[in-house]
Amino acid sequence: MRASNIPFFKRFFNKLLRNESGNVLILVAIGMPMLIGGGGLGVDFTQWYLWKRELQYAVDQAAIAGAWAQSDDTTKGTYQDRAKQEYTANLSITKAFASVPDIHLDPWAGGANNSVTVAASATKKLPFSSFFTGGATQISVHAQATWDKGKTFTSCLIATDDDADGAITIGGSSIITAGCGLAALSDSANAITVNGSPTVDAGWIIAKGGIDDWFNTHTDDTIIENMSGLYDPFKDLTPPNPAESQVARTYTCVKGTTTTRANKTTDITSTYDYYKGNSPDTNKDGALSQAELDAATWTLQVNSKGKPKESSSTNSGWVIVENNTVDGITTTTTRTVIQTNNSTGSSATWEVKTTVTKTTQSGTQVTTTPDQANTYPGTYSSIKVGCQTVFATGVYIIDGGGLEIDGNYTVTGSAVMFVLKNGAYIKINGGTNINLTAMQASDLTARGVAVGDANKLAGMLVFEDRSSGGTSKNNINGNASTVLNGTIYLPKSNIDFSGTAKVTSQCLMVAAATINITGNANMSTFCPAGSSEDTTVANVVSKVRLVA
Repeated sequence: MRASNIPFFKRFFNKLLRNESGNVLILVAIGMPMLIGGGGLGVDFTQWYLWKRELQYAVDQAAIAGAWAQSDDTTKGTYQDRAKQEYTANLSITKAFASVPDIHLDPWAGGANNSVTVAASATKKLPFSSFFTGGATQISVHAQATWDKGKTFTSCLIATDDDADGAITIGGSSIITAGCGLAALSDSANAITVNGSPTVDAGWIIAKGGIDDWFNTHTDDTIIENMSGLYDPFKDLTPPNPAESQVARTYTCVKGTTTTRANKTTDITSTYDYYKGNSPDTNKDGALSQAELDAATWTLQVNSKGKPKESSSTNSGWVIVENNTVDGITTTTTRTVIQTNNSTGSSATWEVKTTVTKTTQSGTQVTTTPDQANTYPGTYSSIKVGCQTVFATGVYIIDGGGLEIDGNYTVTGSAVMFVLKNGAYIKINGGTNINLTAMQASDLTARGVAVGDANKLAGMLVFEDRSSGGTSKNNINGNASTVLNGTIYLPKSNIDFSGTAKVTSQCLMVAAATINITGNANMSTFCPAGSSEDTTVANVVSKVRLVA
């Protein structure tokens, strides 16, 4: 090679060493597998993410559906079917290769089988990832949901005022051990208060507002403050006004009577004697006294042909004997004389009939009927009981006055309702023997009340009209003989309990604007044995939440 060519080759190789255009191709060739692999894995990871998101949503919804089923007694036990149904409905991408879900109950937060767990997976082989793993990829998910069961609350005592302080006030040494609930619709911070040292075992005490802290240390009742969903169960009812109740009436006591009765037997014996001589001084009816007989100037004749002795006996039985109130025998004697010939003077002859009446009285009883009022449905300005009273079946409207039952009078009424209007009130004082039972649906429909309304009004004993205006005169201070079967509803008024009332045939419920229980009130029996109050005052819906 000529020397002149050496610089050329030197320049060529130096230029070749400095040339970078070939590196790009090399780098691309070297990096191509990683680029293609990264793209493939990206596509596969995207699908795995979509699978997991869909599966997770499906098991979440399945667990929630199962928990809802368990929260309701009517669907309890169907949680697996409900969960599986919801799981299947939420599958789309993975529907063809998702597993059958595992659905079962698990404990949560210390409870026993109080949650629903759902686990599932999706398994599928993807072209790129399987090149490296050699098989299919599995995505697994699970969810867990728990529930709080809904509750329905009833109550025997309901205060309906929506903002009163002390809507229910329990004081003195009163006793409330009915076990059927206390409820106040008031949102006051002091909706239910205690003023004294009562004994309370009501089962549950609920209020829209606050409840006295006293209950936290003096009873093991369920206490729920600031409760939503409380309502007046009778708010939409209207008092009935049948035609018979529109008749104006007054309350009147009828004076009682006294009657004497006895067993009475009467024995009558008659004998005949004959005389001769001057005419005796007889009475106009021919009767002759013993003195007249002795003074007569005649002589007793022996007459074998005279009339024989006559005897009779009569048993009158159980009869009224007003003029004699003592057992014993009463004897009376009468004599009658008739002339037996037409002679005069000493030749005249006479027949003397002597009758002895003996009356025997035994078993004498004196019966006194007390003053009594038989009262009928209608409209009364007031009824103040002043004697033994029987209320006939029906609706009684008290307009402006009061239904007052005082004193030692027996007062009964079967299938009755008292409607209070224009400030009317009810007042029952101790010492009475009272038994009042509310009307049933059949009693109301018989008086023209629609069937639907009659069913709702059944059991209502006292119903205050909402346009009445309200009063603070309502008071029940009964005793062991005070029986009230039914509901007392006073939506505008207060009621004071300071005595005792019991039931025999149906539950007693008291719903009033405010309720004050004082003194020695004893409210231990609200329902007959085997019965319970079923009037709902609050519905708490079930709650379900995901916990895992």
